[in-house]
Amino acid sequence: MRSQLANTYKVRGHSTGKIWLQYSAKACRDIAFASEIDYLHFLYVESSFDVVSVDYTPELKVQRAVGSSFVKYINAEIVTTHGDAVWRHVCEANKVESARYRQRQLQTLLQSFDMPDGAQTPRVEILTHEDMLAAPHRIRNWHSVAAWLAAGRDWALTEEQLEVAALIRSKKRVEFQEVLGLGKGTDHDDLYGVAIFRSMQAGAYSSNLFDTPFSMSTFFSEKQGSV
Repeated sequence: MRSQLANTYKVRGHSTGKIWLQYSAKACRDIAFASEIDYLHFLYVESSFDVVSVDYTPELKVQRAVGSSFVKYINAEIVTTHGDAVWRHVCEANKVESARYRQRQLQTLLQSFDMPDGAQTPRVEILTHEDMLAAPHRIRNWHSVAAWLAAGRDWALTEEQLEVAALIRSKKRVEFQEVLGLGKGTDHDDLYGVAIFRSMQAGAYSSNLFDTPFSMSTFFSEKQGSV
């Protein structure tokens, strides 16, 4: 982590821009982000139900596969719930044209040979700042959710997740304060909050978390068609 943080400061150079240090539940480690768009992408990925795992520092993988020319172009390597590998580039909307030219170059290059160690050939994808802010509450809320997930990083929470699931099955729809109420009288009521957010990362429940500001009244419910 010290090395990665040092590299992030180096990338920032003499800029006075912020550096964000966050724990990624989908990468299972701390990550330092040197730009606002990279941090925005972190919040977008961590709240994406179709993302199983992510590598926010794929530079060595990219260099090993295609050389150094595209190292700075790829911001993350993602594995989806369908098992697809995605190399993602994030940028502002006004830079999409040049990004798409590089995308075509890289995708053609990737299709011309096999990946190292028999790895799956990734799909190259572009995501813009505007794409990620299409649901602004999603991003704002997940900034708060990320703190909960970081606080519970060292807890298994299997029992808590089962208790949350049982509560939602019995009531069909619960508010966040009711979830925390499962731990009332204990020193770890907040772990039930972490538990439901972990389940939400996998798309286990429906919620208004992406539509309205996060509060104690934020609701969670069974998905339509779930048994």
